[in-house]
Amino acid sequence: MKNAATLMLFLGLISSSQAFTENNSILVQTQQKLALQNYDMESESEDDLNVQTVEEDGDDGIVDALAPQPGACEERLWLSQDELDWQMDQFSRKFNLQNYKNAMEIAKELNLKAPRVHTWELLDAAFSFPRVRRYEFVQQNMDMLEHFQDNLNTNISNSVNVDNFIRVAKTVVSGFNQKYHDGEFADPANTDPRVEAEKEPSW
Repeated sequence: MKNAATLMLFLGLISSSQAFTENNSILVQTQQKLALQNYDMESESEDDLNVQTVEEDGDDGIVDALAPQPGACEERLWLSQDELDWQMDQFSRKFNLQNYKNAMEIAKELNLKAPRVHTWELLDAAFSFPRVRRYEFVQQNMDMLEHFQDNLNTNISNSVNVDNFIRVAKTVVSGFNQKYHDGEFADPANTDPRVEAEKEPSW
């Protein structure tokens, strides 16, 4: 009987040890599954991130805040005074609201004052003959444009001023193009200072 009791006790210890080992194995497997699930969730979260700011060595660019058209490359804005001036110059020539927004965004990021709109100055120099520039039709339109340009430059962040200026400027330039299309008037929208600078000889 004593031997039988000892044998049963020994078998009981073995069973307990096996159960403990099996429980540990199950626990390890469960921990491994949880770790894999957490890894998959972290990977999906990283893939879903929409990174809009790019920071590379020597790269101070920001991606345009406005969403690009489907399939189009994202426009890149460079945080520099040159880019700021160019964007406002393009707005002064073409009255594209996106150029205005780009200029204001760059000015904000650089903590600079936005450049003045200078459409009147561009148009004033766009007439081939001084006599044409003195025509009453031209004078009246230029005076009207100057009024709305001054209003915009006084409060350049005012959206109402921006909309009014764009409307008047487009009307004025359209009238000039229709009336003086035989070389008397050269629309500034057809000229890009950057492109012209590239054409100049480097010597």
